[in-house]
Amino acid sequence: MVVVSILTFFIYALYWFYQTRKELNELTKGSTSALLWTIGLFVPLVNIYVIWKYCEDVETASKKARDKIVLFLLWIVILPVAQYLVQEELNKLAK
Repeated sequence: MVVVSILTFFIYALYWFYQTRKELNELTKGSTSALLWTIGLFVPLVNIYVIWKYCEDVETASKKARDKIVLFLLWIVILPVAQYLVQEELNKLAK
């Protein structure tokens, strides 16, 4: 996922965010639109809130296996590592 994101200049990363946001909505019983969350990534200051809520939902879905604060900081500093950890957790939940 990380390699494909880099090769597509992070266009795939947006698609991946949208799809994983939909999965997280299902897992956490969320009712907001994954498309609106993805669009929120482009709005300054709103994007920080979107990422925070995303990290909270990953923590909730993983039953606190991933810490939202650590995930949020990784998302800000080292995006590919955060993406890898989120994808790894979602893969575990899919089994």
